[in-house]
Amino acid sequence: MQLKLSSLAIMAVAGAFVVSSATAAPLLQDNAQQNFQEAYQAFQQAQQNAETPRLELQKLAFASYMRGREYFGEDHINTANLAMNYLFLLAANQRVGEQSHALAALVVRAYQREYDATAIELLDPLLLALETMPEYNEAKVAEYEIAFANVFSALKEKNPAVVLDVKTAMAEELLRLGQSRPELWNSLYKDSVKLHGDEHLLTAKTAFYAAMEDVGQDKMMSAIDKLEQVVAMPANDRAAVLQLQLAANYRLVTFYAKEGMTEGADKALARIGQMNNELNGTTVEQAVYRVNPRYPEDMARQQKEGSVLLNYEIATNGRVENITIVEETNGDFGKSAKEALSQWLFVPAYENGQPVRLTDQQVQLDFALSRSSDDND
Repeated sequence: MQLKLSSLAIMAVAGAFVVSSATAAPLLQDNAQQNFQEAYQAFQQAQQNAETPRLELQKLAFASYMRGREYFGEDHINTANLAMNYLFLLAANQRVGEQSHALAALVVRAYQREYDATAIELLDPLLLALETMPEYNEAKVAEYEIAFANVFSALKEKNPAVVLDVKTAMAEELLRLGQSRPELWNSLYKDSVKLHGDEHLLTAKTAFYAAMEDVGQDKMMSAIDKLEQVVAMPANDRAAVLQLQLAANYRLVTFYAKEGMTEGADKALARIGQMNNELNGTTVEQAVYRVNPRYPEDMARQQKEGSVLLNYEIATNGRVENITIVEETNGDFGKSAKEALSQWLFVPAYENGQPVRLTDQQVQLDFALSRSSDDND
């Protein structure tokens, strides 16, 4: 018989599963039950106190889980809820690890035994399993994706917003694990536009990541189009949107520069300079796009190495001007270095709210031949 536990509200996709005080089961006078009740009561009391340090809450939640496991058994749904209480108290980076993932996997199995394969209650445990995974495991990820798909299929008509939110979170965890899903991100973007419109935060996020997937498939213009939609969105002082727009502009500079689209790169640079000035009030020299110098063929054949010290200015539009060579090993290196530097793009500097020219900038470009291990023996 399952002991009714509830107090953190068992709500799927709400971010916290809770175990509550017993209301039906009679008090049993065995040590396991008493130990659990004492541990869980201590956790509840600490949780109700807003001044309780998070580390203390984590310790009490883990103690409650351990006592619950002794009382209910490792595979019981109540034990799974206690484990989730503990895992949800960990910061995102603290959750990642073999031990946390093993605990999350136990939670998934308990919930899969307790609920139908299409139940909404499975979503949080499944997402937690991905969030705790320290590295990509093809078999486990495939298993979780199938389980997600079963729930999504049952919910997509009556709860499309829940499906979109959780599917996006799932896609983000797959990205963290180094897994590219271009079709998934593009479908998420289209679904977000359909469900929320062009100006929603989720639309901005899915458009940004869909653009990154487009780049991976050599669909540069498609990526540029999506990123331009992100930067054109009204931010309305939403910090998350502003961060996405700033990141989108940085990538647009690079993408436009690679495509030889000067006007687009200049506009993106101007937006970065203005946003940095508005957000930070100060700016520093920051190269957004660099081109490595070409190694002169004659120098490579002769196995010659060298360096070039250059002086330059950064115009108010972020482009490099007035390049002069201060020192050079020889003219071939100097010519190549100057040509490369002329293509660099910088964030426009601001002073008193206005873009300014930066003078007397210097950089040294080195030309070195890579050597195999045999050459060093």
